[in-house]
Amino acid sequence: MSNEQSKNKEQIKQAQPDTGVKFTVMPQEFRAISSKVKIPKWFIFAGAGVGVLIIAVVIGVVVFSGGKEGKIIVEAPEEPVEAIPETPQEVVTTTPGGLSTPIEEPVKVPATPEEPVGALVQGTDSDADGLTDKEEALFQTDTTRPDTDSDGFLDGNEVFNLYNPAAVAPVGLLESGIVRLYRNATEGYNIFYPSLWSTSSTSDTSMVSFLSDDTESINIKVVEAPEAITLRSWYISEYPEKDINKLQSYTNKQGYRGLQDADRLNTYIKEAGKVFIINYSLGGTNKIWYRRLYDMMLNSLKIE
Repeated sequence: MSNEQSKNKEQIKQAQPDTGVKFTVMPQEFRAISSKVKIPKWFIFAGAGVGVLIIAVVIGVVVFSGGKEGKIIVEAPEEPVEAIPETPQEVVTTTPGGLSTPIEEPVKVPATPEEPVGALVQGTDSDADGLTDKEEALFQTDTTRPDTDSDGFLDGNEVFNLYNPAAVAPVGLLESGIVRLYRNATEGYNIFYPSLWSTSSTSDTSMVSFLSDDTESINIKVVEAPEAITLRSWYISEYPEKDINKLQSYTNKQGYRGLQDADRLNTYIKEAGKVFIINYSLGGTNKIWYRRLYDMMLNSLKIE
């Protein structure tokens, strides 16, 4: 550099006022670093989640407060409680003359059609032959063989038709000694009943019970009825609270016609001036163990 140039620079420097501010030039190696800071994505998501949570808490507090003030009340409906019907009390009839049999127990015959307790349940039928296991014991059949005598007929069908299901040849239940004949000379009828069951009746024999070893029984009640009226008319007059349309027509093996309720626990047969009410009492339970036996007794009924 020439002396003249150095002299000019010195003059310019002297001409500039001293402000006290010094400027430092950034070194070249630091100029490539970006001035922007990169924020991690997880930090962004975490912040958003916290924000949503705060908003939800605020909304929940508002709703809860509004509900207490009667503005937002949503109650779940209560589960309906099923009413358990009371067990019907069986009518106990006694007379000064006592019972017609030496059994000390009083006869138990419902005065009105018995109402089942809850939904009816069929007793266990291990071999699906139409007889429950308790009925198999009464009729001396095998609970593991639906056709005990191997004659091609189910045990339940044979009992229904008054045959012995354990005999190879066609033998009747009465001839086999499995059932007995009950004859009611006063009321004019006879009927089969299991030999292992007992009987009880009033002194006038208008009410008779055939008693099992447990709580169940089959009962017959005979009442007077005008000959001119039909069975349906008699039923309506006797049980005005019952729905006559729920009854179905019934005919037994002897040809007697009558009415039967939908549960097949009460059967009504009118002959001349009498109505025969054959009732299957469950004894306060809802399990049916003697349905086929009830059918058998109905089919054996003969009115003199």
